[in-house]
Amino acid sequence: MSIIKQIKDTIMPKNTLNVVWLYTIGSIFWLGVLGIAAMNLRTYLTFNSNSPNVGELYYSALTIHGWAGMFGFVPLAAVAVIAFAMYKSNLSIVHTKLMSIFFWLSNIFLAIGFAGSPDMGWYMYPPLAIESDSNFHAFLFYTSPALMGMAYLSLTLAFILQTAMFITLIADAYATKPRNERLNIFGAYGVAFAIVIAITLPALAASTLWYTLYFFAGVPVNPLLWALLFWFYGHPVVYYVPFPLFGALYYYVPKYAGRALFSEKWARWNIYLLSIGSMLIWVHHLQTWPLPIDLRIWVNLSTLILASGSGLTVLNLGLTILLSQKYNWKDPVGMGALIALVGFILAGVQALVLPENSINPLFHNTYYVVGHFHLMIWTLIVMGFTTAFLDMLRSTFGGFNFSEQASKWMRIGMIWWTAPFLGVGYTMSVIGYLGMLRRMIAYPAMFQPYNLLESFLAEIGIPGLLVTIFVGIFDALAYASKQNVFSTSTPSTPSNLPVMAEDGVSKNG
Repeated sequence: MSIIKQIKDTIMPKNTLNVVWLYTIGSIFWLGVLGIAAMNLRTYLTFNSNSPNVGELYYSALTIHGWAGMFGFVPLAAVAVIAFAMYKSNLSIVHTKLMSIFFWLSNIFLAIGFAGSPDMGWYMYPPLAIESDSNFHAFLFYTSPALMGMAYLSLTLAFILQTAMFITLIADAYATKPRNERLNIFGAYGVAFAIVIAITLPALAASTLWYTLYFFAGVPVNPLLWALLFWFYGHPVVYYVPFPLFGALYYYVPKYAGRALFSEKWARWNIYLLSIGSMLIWVHHLQTWPLPIDLRIWVNLSTLILASGSGLTVLNLGLTILLSQKYNWKDPVGMGALIALVGFILAGVQALVLPENSINPLFHNTYYVVGHFHLMIWTLIVMGFTTAFLDMLRSTFGGFNFSEQASKWMRIGMIWWTAPFLGVGYTMSVIGYLGMLRRMIAYPAMFQPYNLLESFLAEIGIPGLLVTIFVGIFDALAYASKQNVFSTSTPSTPSNLPVMAEDGVSKNG
């Protein structure tokens, strides 16, 4: 197969694995966008005497950072992980052309929204998100009602198409599941949380549609009702990637521990707790709103119930490792899975105080919360996704395994990334505890050294992720070149390479 044909098959995929790669590449693109925006906004935060004029640029970078993460990276990465879970479970994506169309159109519509340079925060609260005057801009470049309406319409269409992606995955998983066979744990988590996403993502489309109707038809926006609608999506979205990655950890940890999962029954029952619980606790994002006491009690209890599901995951995987003879951390996939698990524990411990009604209002709008969820992002999500990415390389080139030298550098890269960003996360939490508010460009001078430290550590850590990814890619391509995978002619298939069926499942193992 020529490299040109390989690129074409990725752009317009014809099998499950090519769909995985299309969405993986798309998610990496948005990861780059959010990273660049983050470093820009962090640059502004290193100065403690910013002029008011800097505010527009800072909030635009902040919003692009959030939008690229939540509207770009998260849904595409979730599709990639879920589709890969299907592939590993011998399920197939039948509607590959539809998945390709959904991918390209949704990203085009997202780009239209981004082109206006949004400036209101990823949460888009009214009335700020529907105003454009001298004090605040919903978009820096879209300043007329028609342009802002067009932007929100484009976002609405993007979110509808993203919803259609997950509905397609669910339908194809159901259609290709062998009868009387149980999905492996990775596939079970992937399909289950595709259902959660298909239920909650339409709420985001509805919230942006409401803004569209405001600009085009004068339909008034009720801020409280809008916020309730938005957070029905806004809380579950933080689990769109982590929970399918739980399935990946349940799949990889036993493999590299050299033993069966401590309790697969726990893991499968936990799917119900996590999937249902993730859709019940979204009101805890409104802790600083004037909520009635009985609703606050429900927020407290339901959040702790969901946390118990996460704790059960940690216990199950932890016992699997502890009761094994030896965990193979020298394999980069095993190492990545271990870092993702440990990072999830560290980030989760920080969140234990947040459901408490008497404590949450003190921390809710501070950097303590920012530190918590960024620790989750940098470890469970980024390292977990990287772990799946490395296994994708193995699955793509049958018979391929990382060389000893490449494995060594990828382990170094993972630690190189993780250690500094743990420092960034804990520094954020410290300044949050000391009282620094999030989403603020102006802050007391006492916080400047902390902000400088965060930016310095982030600059140190970023190359580690690049080393991990590119060493893995180059090692896989070196293997592929030796096997003539990318030769211009069409050689006979070596015996150690799988022949891929149209559904992406290996015909010969």
